[in-house]
Amino acid sequence: MNTLGKTFKNEKDIIKMKPRLKRRNLRKLKPLFWDYDWNSVENNLESPFVIARVLELANPEQFRVYSSLVGDDEIKNFLEKKGQKLLSKRAYNYWKLYYEKKIK
Repeated sequence: MNTLGKTFKNEKDIIKMKPRLKRRNLRKLKPLFWDYDWNSVENNLESPFVIARVLELANPEQFRVYSSLVGDDEIKNFLEKKGQKLLSKRAYNYWKLYYEKKIK
C-alpha cells in the first residue's frame, strides 16, 4: 500500500499514521486563531466561536480541513442555532446557501 510516497505493509501502519496526518492538517487552521492560545482552540474545535471564525475567515483548503474534522452536521447545526447571531450577514447567507445546495 502506498500513501504519500511511503509504503505501508498493512492497515495498522496507516491507522498509526492518521493522528499525525490529522495534526498536520489541523495546523493549517492555526493562522485563523493568531490571537488565541492554539491548545485551547484545538481542544474546542466544535465550539461556536471556532466554527464562526472558520466560516468567516477560512480559505477553501482550511474550510475543507475543518469540515472533515468536525463534520457537516455540526456546521449545519451551528448555522441553524447560532449562525445568524455570530456571523456577519454576508457569511451567514453564503454558508446557508452553500449547505442548501449541498443537500440537493
